[in-house]
Order: sequence, then structure tokens, then C-alpha cells
Amino acid sequence: MSAALRSVWQQIVNQKRAYLNPHEDFGRANIFRAAIGTYIGAFLLFKWNSSRKAKALKAEKATKKQAIAEDALARAGVA
Repeated sequence: MSAALRSVWQQIVNQKRAYLNPHEDFGRANIFRAAIGTYIGAFLLFKWNSSRKAKALKAEKATKKQAIAEDALARAGVA
């Protein structure tokens, strides 16, 4: 069992060394970090934009509801 674990652990370590080696100037490590950073940034931007749109839609619905209520009151002659 320990030989199998050692084999799996060795694969993980080799993968880490291949993609996260800090001693490479413009190698796979920097490309990998840039790609991951780009994806994380795009995800955060998407989440921020969708929450901003949701707030705007909620405000628009509230405004429409208020306008409908005021229109109904005006037609009834109450307001």
C-alpha cells in the first residue's frame, strides 16, 4: 500500500514541479499562474456584474410597481 501511495505522491510532486516551479523566468509556471489568474479574475468580474444587474433589475421592478399603483390611484381619482 505504501508503494502505491508513494507512486501517487511522486506523480503529484512531479506535476507541481512542472507547473509551479518558481525558478523559471518565462516558463510553464508563469503561463500557468497567468491563466489561473485570468480565469479567477474573469469569474469575479462575472459575479460582480451579475449581482449589479440583479440589483438594477430589483430596483426597476420596484419602480414599475410603484408607477402601476400610482396610475391606478390616479384613474380611480383618489390621488
